[in-house]
Amino acid sequence: MKIVFCGGGTAGHVTPNFALMEKLIGNDMYYMGTGSMEKRLTEQYVENGTLVEFREITAGKLKRKFALSNLLLPFTLAKSISQCKKHLKQIAPDVVFSKGGFVGLPVVIAANKLKIPTIVHESDMSLGLANKISSLYATKLFTTFDCSKKGQTVGAIVRQSALEGDRNKGLAAMDFDGKKPILLVLGGSLGSVALNNALLKCKTLANTFDIFVLTGKGKRVDCDFIHQSEYCLDMPSLFSATTLAVCRGDANSLCELTETKTPFVCVPLEKSSLGEQFDNANLFCNQKHCGVLLREKDLSQNTLSNAVLSVYKNLESYKKNQKNFCINGTSTVLTLIENEILNFKKTSL
Repeated sequence: MKIVFCGGGTAGHVTPNFALMEKLIGNDMYYMGTGSMEKRLTEQYVENGTLVEFREITAGKLKRKFALSNLLLPFTLAKSISQCKKHLKQIAPDVVFSKGGFVGLPVVIAANKLKIPTIVHESDMSLGLANKISSLYATKLFTTFDCSKKGQTVGAIVRQSALEGDRNKGLAAMDFDGKKPILLVLGGSLGSVALNNALLKCKTLANTFDIFVLTGKGKRVDCDFIHQSEYCLDMPSLFSATTLAVCRGDANSLCELTETKTPFVCVPLEKSSLGEQFDNANLFCNQKHCGVLLREKDLSQNTLSNAVLSVYKNLESYKKNQKNFCINGTSTVLTLIENEILNFKKTSL
């Protein structure tokens, strides 16, 4: 089986592909993405032979405010589609799998034009703009939640390796000895200035926790009571060593934290989003009770500290709720990909 994976713009549109790649070792797998985040995140998979090759493309992003670059987007997209068609003709995959984002869009359109079966998977409670457009060209649309009449609800794609982290490696990466419970602060792949700044005012949390912050590329928290790094490639080991987390509301993070039984305080991004993060957080926190929802507009020293301590006080209850929330659909997705390839080959005979 020969598969092209794509998706990007944020890590949430890249890392779920790794869950499938881990289960499909032995097949010929390629990744198509830009030379920035996607290339950096997939490097280890090329080096260890899981991926045959990374193919670099250009991709334009529609900005949600007036920008001159939006006027050039049709030309950028046309160029990207042309690049993708060239790569796909050379690779000749059995199927293209996209996790979405603006990086996946030209690949999906190009595959459609070449009559290659294409599957798109949406992580959030609502379809993102790129996936809305991609779904018009895709053979199949899979969703984590019941968010589209056109889509098939299959659950989340979760890395098996996320459940198999090494606690000692996690402690070493954070430079902690493990004697205190660990609070992990995740602002998403781009980091969160709002979370970082709020944490500055929560020095009293350091009396209870060792605190580690993934600040995001180019960001830093200027204080002496936390340990920090811009990013970490071995997230499973960090999860394994973590007691509870503070996170944004992207579905992939919430799913992985839930699967690893790591309760959380969720502060969804709302100002520059279409509300999908709040919807995700509302489901995981208010309906499934896997953590506590805290609105960014209410974020302060007291509210953040109180939310973290509240989750810590009721840690076992939240872990029990996470255990009962069956969200992992990785095996289902793998079966459906294989079925889609077989069906396409039958109809092509």
